[in-house]
Amino acid sequence: MKRVSTIDFIKFIAMFFIVYIHSHSFKEVDFLGINGERIDFFIDTFARFGVPFFFMVAGYLVVNQVERKGGHYFPKYISTLINLYAAWFLFFFMYDLVIVIVEKGFSSEPIIEYISTFLTLDIFYYGAGHTQYHLWYLPAAIWAMIIFALFYYFDKIRLLLVISFILYVIGLFDQSYSGIYNLSFESRDGTFFGVFYVTLGGTIGKYQTYFIKFSHQWKPWVWGLVFIGLSVLQFLERHITAHELGGSGGNYFISTIFVSLSLFMFILRLPHIGKESTINKVGKNTVGIYVIHTAVMDITNRLVDYAGFSVIRENLLWGLLFTPYLFLVSYLLYISIQRLKPKYI
Repeated sequence: MKRVSTIDFIKFIAMFFIVYIHSHSFKEVDFLGINGERIDFFIDTFARFGVPFFFMVAGYLVVNQVERKGGHYFPKYISTLINLYAAWFLFFFMYDLVIVIVEKGFSSEPIIEYISTFLTLDIFYYGAGHTQYHLWYLPAAIWAMIIFALFYYFDKIRLLLVISFILYVIGLFDQSYSGIYNLSFESRDGTFFGVFYVTLGGTIGKYQTYFIKFSHQWKPWVWGLVFIGLSVLQFLERHITAHELGGSGGNYFISTIFVSLSLFMFILRLPHIGKESTINKVGKNTVGIYVIHTAVMDITNRLVDYAGFSVIRENLLWGLLFTPYLFLVSYLLYISIQRLKPKYI
């Protein structure tokens, strides 16, 4: 299968918005009457296609590899995810331990208290907190891919698509629809969130001839307009569920399904955007940006606060530049780490 270069192009854009979700760089902006919280709401809501898109890409690409190389590719891919999670879990464990020591000294009590937060099986399913809160995606992807692989082996992915959709709808009641009924458990995980989008992407990969044919029913610009229109619908859904119904979560919605699906149809309709471009080169390394960007953000925020410049967060330039800064520095750091690895490993 030839590489679908538009996937790398969209990965670049999706990761940029995921970084924004964590930076909330406009949230405190107060400049010439600009309402930073309102801007943040719109950008944060629009950005919610990002994580589902990466789940879908994982399912789509893995199925394409399995179709070519056989079912043994599943264990290989899952092993890669496990190793990635273990490595960056350890990195952030040490990073936050150093922060605890710097802030509270070598006193045993805060160190033991910090270490005790990891003495739970949750780290194997939900991930951990602290600065590595974003790594929840990796165990979610691992468990989602394990579930998907089992159904794929028995040629039951269409059944899984139905089951995972039902689980996804149930999970909404811990998220945006929690104002109607609030579940007593976290649903931003592999079972209630990840497996549906992995299966959706895998289904597109398995039956891509039909999906490509479907995507060609409309021009690329029409799919672009559909994506934008559905994103507006997502704004409305979040406004109603969060503000009118009092929902507490906003990680995903019903409309997110159609937003993500329309984006994938755009990709299939126009598969060669940005081939050999710098954007696509960065897009191929978005996993690196993802794993390291919260450390860059934490260090930067600590330095800003230590220097007494916290008021800068109210400046428009902070809102405009903080996320691009995190994105670029994270990419450069990750690439530097990758180049140093052969020398020391």
